[in-house]
Amino acid sequence: MSSICGNSSIWSDEQLSASGPNFTDCFRNIVPVCIPVGWLILSLPFYIYNIIKRQRQQIPLTLLSIMKTVLCFVAAFLCLADISVNRSLGYRCDSFTETPLIYYICTVFQLLAVIYVAIITQVNRHRGVVTSWMLWIFWLLSFVVNIIPLLWNITNQPKCVNSIFHYVFFAVILVQLVLYSFTDNPFKDEYEHIGKMECPETYSSVVSKILFWWYNPVVSMCYKKTIAKEDLWDNLPCLKAEPVVAEIQASWRDEENRSTLDSRQFDNKPSKNGLFKTGYYEIGNESVNLQKYDHCQMIQPHLNSSEIVNDSNPTLNDKSCKEEPSLLKCVVKLYGYEWLRACFIQILSDTAMLLQPLILALIVEEVQITDNYTWYSVVLAILLFLLCQLQLVFYLHAEQLTLRLALKIKTALMGMIYKKTFRIKSSEKKTYTAGEIMTLVSVDCQRIQDAFQFTQQLSSFCIVLVVGLYELWKPMGISFLGCLGVILLIFFLNTIFGKLLQGYFEDIFMYKGSRIKIFNEVMNGIKLIKMYTWEPFFLTKIKNIRRKEIDVLKKISRVTITNLLCVDHSPFFMNLFMVLIFTFVSQQPYTAKNAFLALSILNILKFPLNVIPFTLGGIAQASVSIRRIGKFLQSPEIDDYKCHVKSQSSSDFAVTISNGKFTWDRSCNQVTLSGLNTEIRAGKLVAVVGLVGSGKSSLLSSILGEMEKLEGQVHVQGSVSYVSQEPWIQNLTIRDNILYGNEYVDRKYKRVVKNCCLRTDFNILPGGDETELGERGINVSGGQKQRINLARAVYCDSDIYLMDDPLSAVDSHVGKDLFDKVIGPNGMLKNKTRFFVTHGVQWLPKVDEIIVMDNGKISEHGTYERLISNNGAFSRFLMQHLVEEDTSEDGDDTEFQQIKDEMFERVTVTSDGGMSDTLTSDCVMSDEEYKTQRTRSRRTLARQNSRKLKRQMSKDCVSPEQQESQTSKQFKKDGVLIQDETSEKGSVKLAVILTYIKSMGVLVTLMAFFFLCVYQGLGIYSNIWITYWTSNLYLLNASNRNTDIYYEEKTYYLGLYALIGILQGIGFILFQGFIVNGFIRGTNRFHSKILNSILRSPMSFFDTTPTGRIINRFSGDIDILDDRFPRICNFFIISLSTLISTMIVIVMKTPLVMVVIAPVAVLYVVFIKFYLPTSRQLKRTEAVTRSLLLSHYSETINGTSVIRAYNSEERFIDEVYKRLDLNSSFYFAANTGMGWIGMRIQTFGNLVVLAAALFAVLSTSLSGADAGLSLTYALQIIVSMNAVVQTVSILQMDIISMERVDEYSKLQPEATWISNKRPVDDWPANGEIEFLNYKTWYREGLDLVLRGVSCNIKPGEKIGVVGRTGAGKSSLTMALYRLIERVDGCIKIDGVDIAAIGLHDLRSKISILPQDPVIFSEPLRTNLDPSSKFTDSQIWRALEYSNLKSFITSQYGDLMSEVGESGRDLSVGQRQLLCLTRTLLHKTKILLLDEATAAVDMETDKIIQQTIKSHFSECTVLSIAHRINTVIDYDRIMVMDNGVIAEFDTPETLLQNKEGVFYSLAKEANLI
Repeated sequence: MSSICGNSSIWSDEQLSASGPNFTDCFRNIVPVCIPVGWLILSLPFYIYNIIKRQRQQIPLTLLSIMKTVLCFVAAFLCLADISVNRSLGYRCDSFTETPLIYYICTVFQLLAVIYVAIITQVNRHRGVVTSWMLWIFWLLSFVVNIIPLLWNITNQPKCVNSIFHYVFFAVILVQLVLYSFTDNPFKDEYEHIGKMECPETYSSVVSKILFWWYNPVVSMCYKKTIAKEDLWDNLPCLKAEPVVAEIQASWRDEENRSTLDSRQFDNKPSKNGLFKTGYYEIGNESVNLQKYDHCQMIQPHLNSSEIVNDSNPTLNDKSCKEEPSLLKCVVKLYGYEWLRACFIQILSDTAMLLQPLILALIVEEVQITDNYTWYSVVLAILLFLLCQLQLVFYLHAEQLTLRLALKIKTALMGMIYKKTFRIKSSEKKTYTAGEIMTLVSVDCQRIQDAFQFTQQLSSFCIVLVVGLYELWKPMGISFLGCLGVILLIFFLNTIFGKLLQGYFEDIFMYKGSRIKIFNEVMNGIKLIKMYTWEPFFLTKIKNIRRKEIDVLKKISRVTITNLLCVDHSPFFMNLFMVLIFTFVSQQPYTAKNAFLALSILNILKFPLNVIPFTLGGIAQASVSIRRIGKFLQSPEIDDYKCHVKSQSSSDFAVTISNGKFTWDRSCNQVTLSGLNTEIRAGKLVAVVGLVGSGKSSLLSSILGEMEKLEGQVHVQGSVSYVSQEPWIQNLTIRDNILYGNEYVDRKYKRVVKNCCLRTDFNILPGGDETELGERGINVSGGQKQRINLARAVYCDSDIYLMDDPLSAVDSHVGKDLFDKVIGPNGMLKNKTRFFVTHGVQWLPKVDEIIVMDNGKISEHGTYERLISNNGAFSRFLMQHLVEEDTSEDGDDTEFQQIKDEMFERVTVTSDGGMSDTLTSDCVMSDEEYKTQRTRSRRTLARQNSRKLKRQMSKDCVSPEQQESQTSKQFKKDGVLIQDETSEKGSVKLAVILTYIKSMGVLVTLMAFFFLCVYQGLGIYSNIWITYWTSNLYLLNASNRNTDIYYEEKTYYLGLYALIGILQGIGFILFQGFIVNGFIRGTNRFHSKILNSILRSPMSFFDTTPTGRIINRFSGDIDILDDRFPRICNFFIISLSTLISTMIVIVMKTPLVMVVIAPVAVLYVVFIKFYLPTSRQLKRTEAVTRSLLLSHYSETINGTSVIRAYNSEERFIDEVYKRLDLNSSFYFAANTGMGWIGMRIQTFGNLVVLAAALFAVLSTSLSGADAGLSLTYALQIIVSMNAVVQTVSILQMDIISMERVDEYSKLQPEATWISNKRPVDDWPANGEIEFLNYKTWYREGLDLVLRGVSCNIKPGEKIGVVGRTGAGKSSLTMALYRLIERVDGCIKIDGVDIAAIGLHDLRSKISILPQDPVIFSEPLRTNLDPSSKFTDSQIWRALEYSNLKSFITSQYGDLMSEVGESGRDLSVGQRQLLCLTRTLLHKTKILLLDEATAAVDMETDKIIQQTIKSHFSECTVLSIAHRINTVIDYDRIMVMDNGVIAEFDTPETLLQNKEGVFYSLAKEANLI
């Protein structure tokens, strides 16, 4: 080296002891060039890799780009000029000195480097790179290292030409560093931005990214105003949901294919189904490569039905030879590179951190051996600061990378779960209910994200451990084995703790899923639960599950406390055993340098040891969650069957089923449909008829592909629209529900609205067709929901329409209009293929074909004329219905009456002898008698048939009164019912925190903080004790080593140090015991309060609050209070106390540091107060967007069959992508804010370190031990300040969850359930009801819905309540149940004011048969009698009365049979009969009927009517009638008008008043 350097060495030890920095000539030539050039060479491969992947558009040529390039060439010219001057004037203006070769080599390299930078600058512009890390770091390194020759030139040769050139060159470097700190504008100035702004980080400079400067506008905006959803930028391109989900979906598909192929390793000899080890399937002489086909494509054309993969085929389903696909493998494969990149940056941070103790030791040594400071000691102090700052930058940006990675994984998994819900088999919904899927989305995905956010700590832990132990070995020798032994013991204990925690977390997830599932069902059936007074049962059931959760949480807390003791107190244990060995083995004295070097390293090791338990705990939870999600993704898909539903463009048949055999659940070995063979030509109207449970709806499901196909083929030609029997309504406006994502065409839309009888409804609704529908359409009637459902199908203009009893929820006039204008041969759909499931036989003569279903088979199929002539099952079916119904709900329509008379005549004429004999001799009258019966009085006919007690509407479908009650009375003027979820403004209220502390227990909290002070105080004193130890001159004197006093002194210091540490550990255990158990108690009390509050809330709350919003409080928010909040709060308390104790020690040892600490503390507080509004608002808005996202998930899960039928999955997936992007953009912004504040706050901490180091080296009175103690604590201040800021930010977010839970725990409750004034046990004995000037509203501030109702209803009287829309009919029912409370007046039952008694005393004494059956996913017995009040014999008797006994006995489990979520395993008619059984069991003196038979066939209707007539004959009956004919034979009719009783008398009397309201209603209904 000296030969090319001109006899100059590159380094000399004398330079450190010199009065100033005086580096050699060789050093000045090599270092300023080699470091920046070496950086360019090292970064070149990575630059090439990234620039090739770059696909952005070219950046326009700007002045900034030109200046950068020009200055590069200026720098190149200066290099050439310097060479020229050296050749002419001599080396460094000394003609007698020969220019060394190294000078030319380095200058040429510098020349090539700046030219290379100029070229790269323009390449970047062409590739759309707005800023370059590589080039900016090059100029930064050039600037730093060129300070060395600059100082030498100024000091030694200030006027030399070479020096002047270097001044100019240095100025160019400085200008370039500034220029490269700005970005080129990627857009032309004349471009105008449209839509949301891109994230500023995308086009920010390197400096802006390092300092998070691009985030400043967000902080400023949040500080000045309340941020709205539209104020934030668009999501980062790398976090967009669509590409992220597509990537992991492709990876998961590859993993599934790999798993499938690996499981098919067979012998070369073909098995019975022809499979070879090579993966080929032999069909005759043809071989098919299985690898070319996906699972669905492969099976159908090549395997017989018996060979389809199922549970009974062990060859293809042998789990013993099948390796399950791993979701974790997909994640690692897809995101492994990004994770490694984050780990690399984390390792750089750890490297800077591990160098700090070495610098500290050098500073302590300098303070000990020198009385005056040197330039070297000052440089050491500055170097310590720079290392701290580098550690900060690398650490924060490693966190940012893992934040993006974790957010990307969460988005990907949520997207996969959403897409999977469209493909999951119906049979799997028993396992994966809506509540279970919501738990996967809201809890599991979040925990996976939380775990991945800190996984980079694992990668750095090994490096920190190895390097740290090496650094300990050098000063402490073999004594470091004591530290290593403690670490290994902690590892061993962590392994045990991890396994325990993993098992506990599995239990937690199980209990949490069960709790959320039950609570979800409670929310869906809350009205029925309140009417039946079942709140205590479900309250107890949920609390019992919660109690099991708490038991597991307590087990987790015990493990966690032990783990934290091992980790948090680990520096003491490691130091104790290390010093113990050192004291008795080493011959060297225990000096301050060694002591505080060791303490600094141990404190570094403490941080990863501290984080590892949390990280391992998070990973344990995440591993459980990722297995749960993976299991869900592996669940059987409906696609395996839907591949058999094909479009055949060349076929004349719209639908063809060949030898079809279907089931809902293959594992039950129960066939639902069999022997299906039918062909339906395009454009035909096909009616599907049959009794309850005959398979009508299942037939449509088989066409849709919802059922599992066992045999046969299904071919469908064209697009499909589906009108489900239970309408699926979205939480959108009516117009959006009808349009269903299609383009609005005014003429087409108005025609659909008119023909679907919705025009008059729009005129009445406050917002017209822009009226927002509540969740599940709670604010419109069943008839309106069905017509909206039908209008949606009609507007979609599909080729095939599958309509499942679309006219069941509307009255006869509306049904007639809908059939004539939409469904029938002259309707809008006349040229479409229509499957029309119906219970109305009056439509059958007008259809093209009829399919008769019987016991899961097509018993007959043909035209109406042919089936009548056959005198088969259809003929008997017609005869049964025409005879049994006596008169139908359509008896008030002359045309329908005539049709049915003709049908009866045709049936009796074509009947054979046996049939006629049976009818004549048994229960059937002659034709004349039948006609005579048809003309009986309306009163008698209506009493025999009270079927479908529907809302009375005008011929143009006037909206029902219930609509008035929940629409016009609850809507705002703009038609919005469900308001956007709002968030609190300003700081988190102190009252919320105080409420939580009270829930924890004030005494518990005080005791916890007392022991915290003990713990921290003893920790300070233990380190001070080490300063006393290392400052003992007697022990430092080597000549005293073998004396007894020396041994006693060592033992004394060591023993007391051990005692202090043990007492500190006891204080820590007591602190943790009190605080952790306080957290568990506080969260449990919060859960109990919110649960009680929700179940005690009035119905108005549930009508205006989406279920997803409520469930979010019980799943996401409670989960945070259970898990993350205690962990983070615990960490915050320890970090804050450590920060305070650190400040105290620093000020004690170096008082002058107070000059820096005081302003830093002020800035610390100012910045935190400036930042907290940002954290608070972004988290609140993120919580709101998360609720919107979860509501969309819940809504979609409930409508998957409809969405699949319309083939609109992609549109819904696009919508969830938008919501995911909105939520993730706020989550990313909220967490990036932590990096912004961390950069600023920790920089202040590093300034404190710099001050402490400088004052230590400049002080003449400070000892080495005191300097070591001060600097050791100063280095901890960075960790403590960082931990406090990070935890404060997270706590702000988590306390928002506490705030949200507290908000719902203080809801306005309804009246007390049980009051002091209770009625007698046999009340009401008579059933007399009296209204006395009763007035009420739905909520305070709204208009009155009942305006002074006064009447008396006698015991046992049958009262029909009728009236026009908005009259107040349904309000009477709600008033009787006190679902709405009085404003004035009172209601008395048997003389008792119902407002004076408890709600449960009232509601338990009233029976109701509602329109919509509510079934829970509990055993059948629990559905009927949750509180176990009745015996099995009583339940069987009630089932017998409701005609369900034979069905229940045929089920596996009898009374304990499962009915599926929402009664999915039962038909609609069976669900209603189950509700009738409930009513029979809970029979009282008062019965309310509200559209009890709206969606059942005539047979079920007859059962219900006969049961009510025979078992409730002595009861007082109030029938809220929406059609006059259903109550025309009642004792009295109550006519409501505008909230008052307009008329109240017998039907005969009311019909005599031709000016009365009842007369006009009867006339509109064609009764007169």
